[in-house]
Amino acid sequence: MKYHDFVTIGNGTGQGVILQALRKITDLDRVTAIVGVTDNGGHSGALRRELHSPSMGDVKTVISALAGENVWGQLVRHRFREGLLKGISMGNLILAALMEEGGSLNHASMRLVQALDLKASIVPVSDSDVQVVADLEDGTEVEGEWEIINRANRDVPIIEIHHHPEPVTNQQALKSIEEANWIIICPGTLWLGTGSILASPGIRDRIAKSSAILLAIGNVLTQPGVSDNLKSIAKMGGRNLEYYLQHDQELPEKILEIYTEKGFKPVVDDLDDNGVTAQVIRGDLVSPSFVQKIDRVHYDSVRGYPHAMRHDPEMLARIFIHISEATEIEEGFSSKPREERWEVKDF
Repeated sequence: MKYHDFVTIGNGTGQGVILQALRKITDLDRVTAIVGVTDNGGHSGALRRELHSPSMGDVKTVISALAGENVWGQLVRHRFREGLLKGISMGNLILAALMEEGGSLNHASMRLVQALDLKASIVPVSDSDVQVVADLEDGTEVEGEWEIINRANRDVPIIEIHHHPEPVTNQQALKSIEEANWIIICPGTLWLGTGSILASPGIRDRIAKSSAILLAIGNVLTQPGVSDNLKSIAKMGGRNLEYYLQHDQELPEKILEIYTEKGFKPVVDDLDDNGVTAQVIRGDLVSPSFVQKIDRVHYDSVRGYPHAMRHDPEMLARIFIHISEATEIEEGFSSKPREERWEVKDF
């Protein structure tokens, strides 16, 4: 790789996949993951209300994606299945305990990362207890991530994101952006996940001034068309993307049935050549293991929707290498034999 200082921006599962991809091509001690803290649903939302803290759920999910199979890793991933504790995440409880001991979610994250012997820096964007607020096109505001998701007027688009009250951004997050050679916007909820992080004071300004490669990985399902994604990310981030990665293969019928019955649809690739400054890289980006395990898709018990779609870390790693080593992207990224020229030895 030509560049070795990476900053990833995201929430939960999508960011975990990107970190798994980066682990294949660079030392994770050169990687900082900036994680959102405004989710107010599920078990982490309940802990927020009890402890008056930022959300630790996405921090836990990102850490668990890198955790090994030792006792610590199993504990972080464990969720109780029965009785009064059903649905409670042990990882959230560990972070809550460390946060109470050390005084901040950032401190708790550092302690848990150290205990798990992880190399990446997992940095919550803020230690403030704040709610995300959506400004809608009709002039109304809705406060709270879960309230925004379940608002009655979901057909009215979000045009801007802010917080109440205004958070204090962690200095480590700001410094990592200033020093980054790559800034990667992870797949996930566009406005309420990515947008909430980018709206934290100083983040957008640092990205706008950065000379780093700015890259985003598009979602496979549920988000608006690709052109809307590019415009929204540019607006939220203060500058245009250099690269945008988008899955372009049809999903198996069984997968579509599971998701469409809950109202999820594939992202529409509606790009033309007019006004697009980012280089769009299309390919088969869905994890083969996800497709093979579709019969075991689990549902988020609180939100009631499938929670299993994954990008392929190996494919993403190969594309990152190609971006680093090639001046132009001409290859069509689909599954290829292991001996192809961009192979990474430790896949």
